[in-house]
Amino acid sequence: MEQQQKVELPIFMRKKHERDLIMEVLSTVPSQKEAQSYIKRFTIPNKKPPAPTPTPSPIPLETKKSISDVPSTVPESDVQKHNPQLSLTSQKAEFVDSLFATKLEHIALIKIQGPFTSLDLKSIAKTLVHLQQLGLMPIAVLDNDEWKEMLKEGPSRFSELRQWMMEDSSNICEALEDAGGRSTPIHNGVFTLTHDESEESDKKVHRPRLKLRTLSTDVDAKINVSLSWLKTSLKLGHIPLILPIALDGLSIQRTISPNAGMIALSSSLSDLSNATCLNLKTPHLEPMKIIVINSEGGIPSEERKGSHVFINIQQEYEDIKNSYKSNPQWNFTHPTGIENLEMIKTCLEKLPTTTSAIMAPAYSPTGLISNLITDKPLFSSSLPLTAPTTPSTTTTVIRHGMPVLYHNSLSTVNISSLQSLIEASFKRKLDIDNYVARLEKCLELVIVTGDYQGAAIITMEDVEGNKKGNIPYLDKFAVTPNNQGVGIADILWKQLQIRYPNLMWRSRENNGVNKWYFERSNGNYRVPGTHWTMFWYGNDGINGLKAYTEITKKIPASFYCNST
Repeated sequence: MEQQQKVELPIFMRKKHERDLIMEVLSTVPSQKEAQSYIKRFTIPNKKPPAPTPTPSPIPLETKKSISDVPSTVPESDVQKHNPQLSLTSQKAEFVDSLFATKLEHIALIKIQGPFTSLDLKSIAKTLVHLQQLGLMPIAVLDNDEWKEMLKEGPSRFSELRQWMMEDSSNICEALEDAGGRSTPIHNGVFTLTHDESEESDKKVHRPRLKLRTLSTDVDAKINVSLSWLKTSLKLGHIPLILPIALDGLSIQRTISPNAGMIALSSSLSDLSNATCLNLKTPHLEPMKIIVINSEGGIPSEERKGSHVFINIQQEYEDIKNSYKSNPQWNFTHPTGIENLEMIKTCLEKLPTTTSAIMAPAYSPTGLISNLITDKPLFSSSLPLTAPTTPSTTTTVIRHGMPVLYHNSLSTVNISSLQSLIEASFKRKLDIDNYVARLEKCLELVIVTGDYQGAAIITMEDVEGNKKGNIPYLDKFAVTPNNQGVGIADILWKQLQIRYPNLMWRSRENNGVNKWYFERSNGNYRVPGTHWTMFWYGNDGINGLKAYTEITKKIPASFYCNST
């Protein structure tokens, strides 16, 4: 009886080393806002745990010496009581205790794409176990680039190939066991193939109809997915390792494309009726993350060394396909990049907009853990490519994203939506009549993301002696508060860099966004006699400093109470 009770305990029981892991991860979170966002996603609604206290900022080097010479005003007997570091530790411990008591689990659909070295396999296993400990339950589909050669040789070698697949799953199971995790290889019973030609049947049950690679030929088949194994895996906390093998209508085993299996699983997991049929209590059956772990890493980039940092599929998908055509060497260095991107695109189209995907190499698991906590890339994709402090990466974060629209005239802009966006972003009331009147005289371009979740407004400004404005000025850069941190700012900034090799803008000296501006500008200047800091990027900045300063001073207030 006692054994049965243990089975019914919450899905993922945490041990001391797991608690230490969460403490360690939280200590590396860049901001308290990101830590709170993680808490919100992974705790039971309506029960708010205490917020973690951020790690204190390091003391600037120029002040360290003087501080050490200042005598303490706290009595020695009270040092323990007033020690801020002890207080910090106590608050973090309180936060973690609350987190354990309110834990929710989410699902990650992961493709493990070999072949791997034993060291890489160890790194993958450790990463999967850590993701599970942090609240993300992996469901893994196995793939191996070397399987493809045997697929070409026909059905006569199916038994040999199946044995190879089972050996790969056994190796991963062993690595997970060594890393402190548990897993269950699933060799059959997940996928079945049907050849019903009824289009209406497909529409009713939302089953993907795909070209699938089998041992003998390409057949136009539908993949059906059974989730009967899922309930046991979730209850026991075992990571399922699924082989890409399906039964056809004659109960003959066939291999399917692992990518097609990923798409079918994603579609089935996103169907809420499946959770009801299986009597699963979790409201988060649909995948929170789509992950590809391979040896080649993310999608290669023409612009930067390494991979794309972030991809907005709705806007960049076709450009990336064209880049592959322009860079044939990528077919050797990143041979599965496009097909993985196509698989991710199809999965994300059927999932909530909050779902993101990530492609990462096996030897660099840090990106997966960081992305889970922050839901962002390792660094911003809009950082200047030429800056020595801008890192490179082999990991790519992908979102279904949103379209980007361009308006050269206010006649095609939804003024009401634009006003709401600006006021929400700046938290000020816009003097809309005077602002529109100004834009009608000097508007160059309005870049809008999605349904006015973000916008950049560029005007052409003139200075004394110029008859026509010829200096591009970033008049407004706005993202709605609910959409901050999901890549919209990076999407907008990339469009600015593509269209304007030189750009200037201004910001109040106490604006909290200034750090972001400093990192993306080639220079800045505190304009005397004003509350403005003027920024620019591009080679014209130094030569145009006088004109930039004049523009900064002369542009009128956009908000009421002169609070632009």
